[in-house]
Amino acid sequence: MANNDAYLQLGNSISLAAAILILAVLAELVLNGLKAIYLPWVLSVMWILWIMGIAAYVSYVSAELRVRQLMVYTVPLALAITLVGLILLTEHKFLGAELVVLGYFLEPIAGVSLYLRLLSINGPAAHAFFWGAFLFTVGLPLILIKDAYVSLIGDLIKMMGLMLLILRSK
Repeated sequence: MANNDAYLQLGNSISLAAAILILAVLAELVLNGLKAIYLPWVLSVMWILWIMGIAAYVSYVSAELRVRQLMVYTVPLALAITLVGLILLTEHKFLGAELVVLGYFLEPIAGVSLYLRLLSINGPAAHAFFWGAFLFTVGLPLILIKDAYVSLIGDLIKMMGLMLLILRSK
């Protein structure tokens, strides 16, 4: 495996672990509603996801990506917006949830560079990963009005794509 492929594989592995954690948070939201965003374990997972976002970003930008600038410029902005959101959420301010959603909306833009690269490795898995992430992101505002199902389905599709990409590269 070439060095660039190792970075891509690491980023995919971090993203898969994050998708599993996101699934746990989404399940909690489905079961207990929006008030769950203030639960200590949910907040802790969200902070862990933010740290994992930094690790995935470093891995992916170290890989050979097409239109790399999309990731280089949008992810730091997304991480900054999400950081402010997490700080506010930790203080139990609902604006924090809205900012986290806003930060996540930059993910599909950044993901285009990754998607174009992954298409050359495994087209169907790349489609599942990208479009699952897109569906997850589009569903995030619905969570704010008490419907986490769209994001949950998107996260599951994204996880399937990531698993296929990871298995394909072994």
